[in-house]
Amino acid sequence: MSAAPDKRERDLDAEQEIDLGRLWRATISRWWLLLIGFVAGAIIGLLVSLGGGKQWKATTEIYLGSPLAPNAGSQIVSPPTSLALATTYANSEAALRYTAAHSGIPTAQLRGKIGVKPILGLTGTKVGQPAPLMLLSVTGAKAGRVQHAADVLANQIVKVFLPYASQKIAVLQAEVTTDQSQLAGINRRLKQAEGAESSLAGSPASSQVFSNYQVVIASLADQRLGLQSDMNTALQQIAAANNIEQARVVAPALSLNQGGPSRRSGVVIGAIIGFLLGLLAAVFWEPVATQVRSHQA
Repeated sequence: MSAAPDKRERDLDAEQEIDLGRLWRATISRWWLLLIGFVAGAIIGLLVSLGGGKQWKATTEIYLGSPLAPNAGSQIVSPPTSLALATTYANSEAALRYTAAHSGIPTAQLRGKIGVKPILGLTGTKVGQPAPLMLLSVTGAKAGRVQHAADVLANQIVKVFLPYASQKIAVLQAEVTTDQSQLAGINRRLKQAEGAESSLAGSPASSQVFSNYQVVIASLADQRLGLQSDMNTALQQIAAANNIEQARVVAPALSLNQGGPSRRSGVVIGAIIGFLLGLLAAVFWEPVATQVRSHQA
């Protein structure tokens, strides 16, 4: 009873050997199909890798500023509000058209390719506190253009947040200029009064005049001290406006490759796929040809 199963197993093994032998002979006899598939696949893979499939992302860092109230020191606009305003403007149609006009990238290609991400600050041991910092990114097919577009848009966002700090600096600078002019006049008058006082020193006939000059000198010295204090305060406020309140681009945009097939990987993948297709063509060449001849007959 065991002879029948053994015979079926031997027949199955023989059929498998025949099939493998037929496949091997078909592959060897039509080796040129494998070669054609290998070469054609490598060429197609190279062309695909050179076809602009890569994406570049340019990212820049922007400080939105922290406007302070005059003579108070408290913030006028909170960081979340500044971030919301900047995000809304960066994705507005006006910003898209401005960036497109100055970067050479069509508006349609910029739409949906601009990203804004807030940079969270630190407060003690807590992470995630809002800060007036944001990352602006532009994605596209050409590294140079997306980098220029990110810089253009970043500078435009800075201009939107500049007016308050710029006007405050202009007013403070005008105050400093006025104080400097008044100080120059006071120093001139003080020098004249001190010279006149020196010439009257030791003269008993002019003691009253001498005393009057002393009063004038003391008054001028007080005025000079007050002007110097005002000017120093204005200079400190200008420094704060420049370094804290004024928006600026912290880091210029740099483009990074976001992936896509390299030339080598494209050639290798294409060659492997072409080789496999050539192998299938060599294996099925004879059965397909037989079917075609039978239908023609």
